Amino acid sequence: MGDELGNWLGEYPVSLTFKPQRAVYDRNKGVVRFFAQDGPVLVRCAVSKNALASLADTAASGENLLERVFRRHRERIQEIASRKHQAQKREADGSILVRRRDLAS
Repeated sequence: MGDELGNWLGEYPVSLTFKPQRAVYDRNKGVVRFFAQDGPVLVRCAVSKNALASLADTAASGENLLERVFRRHRERIQEIASRKHQAQKREADGSILVRRRDLAS
């Protein structure tokens, strides 16, 4: 029970488990949304269109291209989201957003 309680209270980092097939472009927010689990808690994550465009091999854009770029760079993006989650760097709505500047770290 002690270890579970420590995880629940955020006393030490917990690894996120990402949902690999759940990534969709949100046109209204200009992000690709993806999801993870932290134990029983759903963690909403996203990567900005600007971040994905900086990873693209082409100047073209569009929902399909952004989703393909996300899939190609999924591991790197998820690692950054995991680090931000562990550091409790969340947006006002509680989600984790990977921005272009995060890719440099």
